[in-house]
Amino acid sequence: MSLNNQQRLFILTICTLLVACKPNVGQPPYLITDLTLLAVRGNPPEAQPGANVTYSFLLASPSDGTVTNADAAWDVCMTPKPPAVSNAVSSACTQVPDPTTVAPGQTFASAIPTKVCSLFGPIAPPPVAGQPPVAPRNPDSTGGYYLPVRVRVNPAGAEELSGFAFERIQCNLASAAADIIEQYNSQYTPNNPPGIDHTDLVDAGGNRLPLDTGSQSAPAGSVWSIEATFVDGSAETFPVYDPQSEALVNQQESLHMSWFVTGGTFEHDRTGTAAGEATSSTSNQWTAPKQAGTIYLWLVLRDSRGGIDYKSYQIQVGS
Repeated sequence: MSLNNQQRLFILTICTLLVACKPNVGQPPYLITDLTLLAVRGNPPEAQPGANVTYSFLLASPSDGTVTNADAAWDVCMTPKPPAVSNAVSSACTQVPDPTTVAPGQTFASAIPTKVCSLFGPIAPPPVAGQPPVAPRNPDSTGGYYLPVRVRVNPAGAEELSGFAFERIQCNLASAAADIIEQYNSQYTPNNPPGIDHTDLVDAGGNRLPLDTGSQSAPAGSVWSIEATFVDGSAETFPVYDPQSEALVNQQESLHMSWFVTGGTFEHDRTGTAAGEATSSTSNQWTAPKQAGTIYLWLVLRDSRGGIDYKSYQIQVGS
């Protein structure tokens, strides 16, 4: 079964919002066999209307590792999806954009549109003559609203890939009492991205080989635990407004790691920690391939408020 471009874009849109993935049918999601767009992120991951954000992407190649010289075009989607649409973005955001609005480059710097909270947030947009009124958006479980920013990557001689960064936007609380709004504004801290501090290969005896110091060697067919340690403070605590109790409730971010590799097998596509867990690392069992060669490894860490970090490594598999 093959996927056309529209199907690929639909799947990648959903995956980019929840966790990086690749729409290859019949193989594990972690296995990289083609050029694959693994993540698109904004820095900072949460910003107020009018603030500047710089966007970048992670492109993986099965033969070359991380690709850093691919041509890319960026555009900000300003069309909110209808409430009944289950896709992550409006279908208008997946169409070919106006070329006059597209910005080329490996990275993209843009200010958050000033009217973003009325298009993608809790403020009802002004009514349009002849059209029914549009209801304000509902927040996600962390109280967040998101602006979709699309990147189209066109590596030389390869099929174009598309994906989205979902930039968390700071909007005022809606339908809350004045004292709650004041309390929220004094307590809420915009999201800082999580971080991967270091990653180790760990054998059955507990011996560690640090991947951050350079490529490490593994015998063909050997079994390892790959352990990634988070930067301190990656799982932040923040207030969320609960409309049922009409009060603020503290919530801790969950952290989810997506694993990608060009050879061998992983036990899991995805690992991580749930909200409230006091865990400083996550691990996955990896079995090296039976063939010798260079293996590329990518880790994509996401928090529940839209923050992203990623790292790439090499492992030399010996015969």
